Amino acid sequence: MKKIFAVLMLATMLFAVGCGNQAKDAAKDAQQKVEQTANEAKDKAAEMKDDATKKAEEMKSDAAAKVDEAKDAANKAADDAAAKVDEAKDAITGRIASLNGIMPGVSLDDLKAQFGEATSTANDVMTFANGLKVKFDDATKKVKEISTTDKTFTTPEGMYVGADEYLLNDYCGPADNVNKIANGAEYEYNSSDKKSKVVYKAQNGIITEITCAVK
Repeated sequence: MKKIFAVLMLATMLFAVGCGNQAKDAAKDAQQKVEQTANEAKDKAAEMKDDATKKAEEMKSDAAAKVDEAKDAANKAADDAAAKVDEAKDAITGRIASLNGIMPGVSLDDLKAQFGEATSTANDVMTFANGLKVKFDDATKKVKEISTTDKTFTTPEGMYVGADEYLLNDYCGPADNVNKIANGAEYEYNSSDKKSKVVYKAQNGIITEITCAVK
């Protein structure tokens, strides 16, 4: 009987030792899995952080590029505006009152050499086939005034009938005089020698007539 009891005690001890080892192994496996999961989560977080940092840098670069483009566009606009101002200054410095090269003060012979004979004459006004109207001094046979409503004529500054009114300031600079008229205004520019002038008639925002005359 004592022998049987001793065998049972030994078996119980061995079983307890086996269970303890299994528990340790299970705990060890569980700890390894926790550590593995934690490491994977840590790696994933680091990867997400790197991606976020990369995207932030890309967005920063794109924003910087757009700022540079905006600066370039602004500088170009400023340069273009400055160039137009310089052109306007040059035009004012050497302004000549003329249409297609014909100036007030030229002889009727010179006028006819370019435009041919007038289609009609009424008192001191001659009308040509192209719509050009000319006032002349009968005594001197010289042109006092030329005017047109035809878009084929241009001034030395490049203005013509049909152009937008706002272009006057860009191409010719500020007018010497401005007179209000129905639906618009007349802009007067003196020639550099102050002996003649150009008058632009504008209505509803459009140049409708250009006149060059002696003062």
